[in-house]
Amino acid sequence: MRTRRLRRRALLLLLPLPLLVAALVLGAKLVSLPVVASYASGRYDAGDYTDAAASFELQKTMNLVDPWKAWFNTGTAAHRAGDDTAAISDLHRAYDLAEDEGPVVRCQVQVNLSISYETSGDYETSIGEDLLAQKAALEHALAARDAGEDYDQYVIDPYGTGEDLDPQDLQDEASQWFSFAERSFATAEQVRGWPGCEEQTPEEKEQNEASVQRLQDKQQRAKDAQPQEPQDPQTGSQGEEPPPETDQSDQSEQERAEAERQEKLQQQNSEARDDEDQSRQEYQEYFGGEDPADGSGDGGGSTKNW
Repeated sequence: MRTRRLRRRALLLLLPLPLLVAALVLGAKLVSLPVVASYASGRYDAGDYTDAAASFELQKTMNLVDPWKAWFNTGTAAHRAGDDTAAISDLHRAYDLAEDEGPVVRCQVQVNLSISYETSGDYETSIGEDLLAQKAALEHALAARDAGEDYDQYVIDPYGTGEDLDPQDLQDEASQWFSFAERSFATAEQVRGWPGCEEQTPEEKEQNEASVQRLQDKQQRAKDAQPQEPQDPQTGSQGEEPPPETDQSDQSEQERAEAERQEKLQQQNSEARDDEDQSRQEYQEYFGGEDPADGSGDGGGSTKNW
């Protein structure tokens, strides 16, 4: 009986142990949050966005106070580090976690999310433009080879496989990237229209309207950069393949149409570069020179980067 009493007493003493351990872990976590946030904010201010994003990741675990901040901070830092895929994922999560927050919080999350989609579209557009430039260089090299002139073999066979690149393959790949870009810009525009940004100052509304217009322009440029499907000469509808035979005049007309399309694309690209100053100003306002959240639940930080 004495042994059983001792066992029972020992069990009673051990039962609260898991709760005690959990309380100690939680306490240590809460104490460490400001330290982690301070270090991560320092790396962010120093321009080391990759390290800042990795440090902000530590805030996601057992963060019971304003959990949206950790995802917002990691997403914002990931964007500055050039990883818009991670930024978009984390900022989507931050927006969901901030469901019960005020409109100011939700608006800041969705603006940063929209900007991440936009820069993702810019990157996809640049790939498409590079592929079109590669196609033009390839066509020039092939024409020079056929004419018996000097040409760069590397342009024709960059991988050294003995097989020539196909200009149409490059055109198709470029078209696909422009399609991706068009979708990213459209999504960025949609995000700006989500609930949360209704209560804005006149200046913020004006800036938001300008951003929406810029996104619509970029969508149109990405759409125009994609080759149009040939039309059925009888029905006028788009067909799968061009007519099998064309005379010399038709071929010349097609060449002129392609030249006009390329000229229009170059003009639109020039207009896109003119938009960079406006885009950069907005990025700096939302991303530059401010501390992210401290993660301690005290609010604070700037009105653009928590």
